[in-house]
Amino acid sequence: MNPYSVFLSALCVFSFWFTGLQGYTNNSLFVLKGNDLVMKIETPKSKVEIFHWKRTIRSEELFIITYIPDKYQKNLFGERAEFSTANYSLRIKNLTLNESGLYQASDASKVIVIIADYHVTVQEQVSPVVLNVSPGSNSSESCKVTVTCSTRSSSINSTFTCTPRTCSEDGGDPAEVVTSDARLNLYLSNGLIAICNHSNKVSWSNATMEIKPPCFEDDDIPHTNPRQEHLLIIIRFFLVILILVGILGAIYKQRKKNKRNINSPGSDDRSPNGDQSPTVYSMLGPPSIPLEPIPPQTAAPEGIYAQVEKHGRA
Repeated sequence: MNPYSVFLSALCVFSFWFTGLQGYTNNSLFVLKGNDLVMKIETPKSKVEIFHWKRTIRSEELFIITYIPDKYQKNLFGERAEFSTANYSLRIKNLTLNESGLYQASDASKVIVIIADYHVTVQEQVSPVVLNVSPGSNSSESCKVTVTCSTRSSSINSTFTCTPRTCSEDGGDPAEVVTSDARLNLYLSNGLIAICNHSNKVSWSNATMEIKPPCFEDDDIPHTNPRQEHLLIIIRFFLVILILVGILGAIYKQRKKNKRNINSPGSDDRSPNGDQSPTVYSMLGPPSIPLEPIPPQTAAPEGIYAQVEKHGRA
């Protein structure tokens, strides 16, 4: 073969590959069993002569859609598959577990150019979880309990050391089991609440339980409710606000009253009731004993020295 022809062919293939790569989409999708799978692509800019949607499972290819504009459209999924001739997107309804796999959109007009890859995993709804508490060893101050979280296909357990007021996890790390399909973990919250979660990429189930250690009497175990605690905090906060508003209002009214009394006329010599300010005399009142007038003074009697002087002169 002429080297020049080989070069042109390689250049042509690279050109188509680069054109397809510009709009290439590679996604991983997780779909709940029974739901619809929707796959969209970037609409090719050039005219498409042959377009394919295919699925590959364990190296086995199945063409879902073969589309040739203005000629025909072949659909192997029947009514379950909806293909849009406007944007080349594909919807497959009511997906089943065995329809997980690689879905590809390709432009096969001249050479096969892959436009989009969708790695699809179909998963079931996770099963509910059940929590159980069983007693263990105990002492006068603490006891051990084992909490078991069970699902339809697996279970995990964790041991907690409890006092009448709180519990702690032995080992410090929550119990957890992770598989390719789901995750199951068990942990402690707020000291007395055991929580178990069971989840996968498309669903989730949960169970909670207040731990009541059987080695203690029920009266010794505090039954706390986080919602009630939050409500009490809110009520106390509003009571403090109301008390502060009442105190500030009383202070404001007293200051306003004092200011009005100071600015009113005659406030300097009148009592708060409008009367004149009391004086010392008004406070003492009228005399209890009537006073008699003082008689006019008469000439003073002559003293003994005056009499002696008169006799000497005689």
